[in-house]
Amino acid sequence: MKKGQKSVRGGIEDFLCPFENFYLTCGPNESKYHMGIQAIDVRGSKAGVREAYYAPATSKCIKIYPSTGQAMWQTVNNVRCSNGYIGKVTYMTVHDDSFDAYVGLVVPQGNQLGNMGTKGNATGVHCHIEFSQSADTTWRKNSYGNYMFNNEVDPENVFFMDETKILNGIGAWKYLKDVPVNSEPTQSGKNYVNLPPTISKWNFYDINVAPVKANAKGTLNPQKFGGLSYYVYEYRDNGTTAVIETVQFGKVKIYIKDTCASITIGSYKYQNGNH
Repeated sequence: MKKGQKSVRGGIEDFLCPFENFYLTCGPNESKYHMGIQAIDVRGSKAGVREAYYAPATSKCIKIYPSTGQAMWQTVNNVRCSNGYIGKVTYMTVHDDSFDAYVGLVVPQGNQLGNMGTKGNATGVHCHIEFSQSADTTWRKNSYGNYMFNNEVDPENVFFMDETKILNGIGAWKYLKDVPVNSEPTQSGKNYVNLPPTISKWNFYDINVAPVKANAKGTLNPQKFGGLSYYVYEYRDNGTTAVIETVQFGKVKIYIKDTCASITIGSYKYQNGNH
């Protein structure tokens, strides 16, 4: 993307590639520093140049790690990604020498988010970035000693490459034209709600009651099954709940607004649940 670039279709921001010049220096699982994670390292048009990068969607700073020029960001609203996902995206940027982010900072889409740099453990000027298609802000160390999100996603499935110059880094990159807006979630379209495996209890309710804790009919356990996906029969309560069908209890509804649940179109994210 270029500075100031915006893309909103059907009232939803498209999640754009934050770099104007994209020179991939290290991909997912390509070095000991990326083992077990879906991170990429990107430099600009010339080695050693601290090029700016921009907010791929309107984003809020959630956590900061100033000693490594590192900030965790989360989209303020649900966004559209290159794999058709619509929901919150949480992402981390690292190595900004001119680091000035602070928790609570909101950066509109297209505004400068930071600069490539060498702060922390870095060889050469670049930006290290990784993504989670969820509102989960867990930042944990994996078995290789590298920090990561739960359920990280390959960047190919996250951002659109429109107006980005790909200088190095062949991939299955997608553009806005590849994900048409006519696949927006509707009240009765082929939408799927996906509950991540990081959650062990998710309340469900009878369809005609208020979705408050006292009315919970039972709980689902996405963690037990490696995540659960359900076909959405309809949205209720002004779009805050989704009607699904379970084997034991039949049609019920679950609360989804401002949670780590995600909506995908045309296909489900996890293999379990009733599809």
